[in-house]
Amino acid sequence: MNTHQGQEANHITDIIQVMNSGIDFYEKAQDKVEDPAIGALFQRMIDARKVSVESLQPYAINQQGEREDGSSFAVEARRAYTSLIAKFSSDNDETYVKELEEVEDKTLEEIKAAMNKPQPHDCEAALSKVLLTIQSCHTEMSRMQQKY
Repeated sequence: MNTHQGQEANHITDIIQVMNSGIDFYEKAQDKVEDPAIGALFQRMIDARKVSVESLQPYAINQQGEREDGSSFAVEARRAYTSLIAKFSSDNDETYVKELEEVEDKTLEEIKAAMNKPQPHDCEAALSKVLLTIQSCHTEMSRMQQKY
């Protein structure tokens, strides 16, 4: 899918790995939270990530020759930490919201890192759209965190 100036997409698989971990983390957290509003928020985050991952997959295929279905160790480690904390916490919803807001930060960091690298024009446009989506998710998660 590399269509512009012979450039290859850069850092796309890293973004997808972080998003895949985020999807998994949100799905597991969604099963644990008690507040239906938080569960609905987590579903919106899952849906936004799934759409974003699919929009970036063509560039991952271009980058490595196949779909990226892996996950990021940094996010997996955070999930394990959150799971441990939640076992000892009386307020699990707050723990999950706090930790997932940090997952949003990590996702934004990865997208911005990719945008600072040379990308084909079509990949740049896809990254810009994904950035707007994830910034919106981050804002929504930050608002939820302020409620706690």
